Amino acid sequence: MELQQETNKQLILQRLGYFRYPVLLIFLILVARLWQLQIIQGSEYALKAENNRIRTIELAAPRGAILDRNRVPLVEHRSSFTVLLYRESMNDPDATTLFLTEKLAVNPEDLESELRRSRKTGLYRPIVVKGEAGMEDISIIEAHRRDHPEIQLVPKPRRLYHYGKLAAHLLGYIGEVTEQELERNAFPGAEIGALVGQSGVERIYNGLLVGRNGQRLVLVDSRGREVGLLDETPPVVGGSLRLTLDLKLQLAAEKALEGNVGAIVAMNPVNGEILAMASAPAYDPNDFSIRLSHENWNALLEDPHHPMQNRSIQNSYSPGSIFKLVIAKAGMEEGILDGDASVFCSGSADYYGRTFHCGDKTGHGKIRLEQAIAKSCNIFFYETGKQLGISKIAEHAASLGLGEKTGVDLPGERSGIIPSPEWKKEARGEPWYPGETIPVSIGQGAVSTTPLQILRAVCALVNGGRLVTPHVLMDAEYGGGTPEWPVAQVPLHENTGLRIREGMWQGVKGGGTGHAAAIAGMDICGKTGTAQIVNTETEKRFEGTAEDHAWFAGFSSKDDPEIAVVVFIEHGGKGGAVAAPLARAIFASYYKKGN
Repeated sequence: MELQQETNKQLILQRLGYFRYPVLLIFLILVARLWQLQIIQGSEYALKAENNRIRTIELAAPRGAILDRNRVPLVEHRSSFTVLLYRESMNDPDATTLFLTEKLAVNPEDLESELRRSRKTGLYRPIVVKGEAGMEDISIIEAHRRDHPEIQLVPKPRRLYHYGKLAAHLLGYIGEVTEQELERNAFPGAEIGALVGQSGVERIYNGLLVGRNGQRLVLVDSRGREVGLLDETPPVVGGSLRLTLDLKLQLAAEKALEGNVGAIVAMNPVNGEILAMASAPAYDPNDFSIRLSHENWNALLEDPHHPMQNRSIQNSYSPGSIFKLVIAKAGMEEGILDGDASVFCSGSADYYGRTFHCGDKTGHGKIRLEQAIAKSCNIFFYETGKQLGISKIAEHAASLGLGEKTGVDLPGERSGIIPSPEWKKEARGEPWYPGETIPVSIGQGAVSTTPLQILRAVCALVNGGRLVTPHVLMDAEYGGGTPEWPVAQVPLHENTGLRIREGMWQGVKGGGTGHAAAIAGMDICGKTGTAQIVNTETEKRFEGTAEDHAWFAGFSSKDDPEIAVVVFIEHGGKGGAVAAPLARAIFASYYKKGN
């Protein structure tokens, strides 16, 4: 009996053993799944549960206003609505896509691109499907709110440039931060979809202009429909900027440039405040306030006149005869043009086996510095440049800030080129030949400057050698205040400045090449420039009909400079005939400022 019981017990234990391992395996599977749900994916499911009842809606902060020097608003914000898609609330993706493309006219390719791009941001971050909703869009969305709760309208302030293309290159425009900008942290704190400054003041002072976003916490039901408001933190508007720009003078500069390709800059020669900066052709930054289509963007990029370029600082050109002022300064500072030093101009001269001509083919006869500036005598400056040599020319040009960036608080500035033996060896691997110095002496050859560089250099010649830093910011509401801008002192004898000013005065008032800039009763001083086109590619593009570049740089008044102006007209022709009259319009507008 006992033996039988023992046998049965062993049989039962044996049978239980068959189930031990499967039960243990099932238990381990349940533990692993519990670990996955609670530990590994716990936060994800908690977020899903939370988003089933609470939704966070970001309230975009308006950017700060941009004002002119007299506090006239140039850029502000306006109210608008953006269409967002909450993907986690989509019950039928095909129906949502159909509604967006047919009812709201969303481009299918753009929608697909946004959906593809948003995969990196997570399911619960809404995506923008339409940058700005019109009244018809708003009506459609409101009418279908119950059917499509995944599509929501949110208020979004838009940039408003009150004067359209006016000062577009200086003010800049805004756009969505790019993936590349996020990767290099170009805009600290910016997230995907953030609107940031992409050029001009908008970019340089983006950190001062951006505000602080707010948010709304709302209750939503299982279908994603809002059923109540939990909390709201209002956005904080960004700081405003006051620029040195004078709206009336800017309007005059823009009007003067109509129909031309070029740039006009007006500046206070004493402190570097930019009073006007116009570049033509221009673009309308309002077009960038909502998403610009690929077609429109490509049209801007492919425009042969390059409307996106700020010709004041982003393009460099041969300065032509305005560079003669640099040669004049170098000649006097080096003792070559002391006292009554003069040159005889017969209309042409031979240098290194080549004949060079003066603008006046009959010649100027015996001519001194002041007359040479006023009449723009090539032979006088050929001779002076030859005696100076290229190294001294480069040294004095560099002392006036040529060949380097001015430091203006705008992006994309070019350095230009002031040739020297060292430059040519590095750039072209060749030695400098003496014959190359001759065209450089009148601003031709390899010399290349921006209009703003020329203006800054002229200011230093007439303001006692103060090499100011051009700037557009006067003061900022938050974190900027009134900045101090560096000023370098150029070695300049008092007599050098006096004689250059006298020559420029004679150039306008004494019947010189800049006489078209003259205004009765005003002491306008200036120097014209006509830069020959020597670029073979340019000649080919214009089929041999390309006009020379026209320049004028001047200031007023003679003894107390308070405004300096540079005018550059691309392929405009003669500086005296084309650029000088435009400068006259700027001076005339400036002196009407109090009326």
